[in-house]
Amino acid sequence: MAKISFTLKNITREIEKSEKKLSAIRKKVVKADQRKIDLQLRGLKQCHTKVKNFCRPPTLYGQAFTTKSKNE
Repeated sequence: MAKISFTLKNITREIEKSEKKLSAIRKKVVKADQRKIDLQLRGLKQCHTKVKNFCRPPTLYGQAFTTKSKNE
């Protein structure tokens, strides 16, 4: 039986990096753009929460998932 293994660690790192960058930029822009950044930050936080709840790893997002192939 073939098994496929993958991890979400890189995805969560990129989400965290994006959150930090947007938070740093937020203070430097006008109010209208701050609202857009707030919406983007809210979306990133929701995405991060979903990944965190779906993948409850023993270590920081290092959980590996395995799936069965359709042929077997």
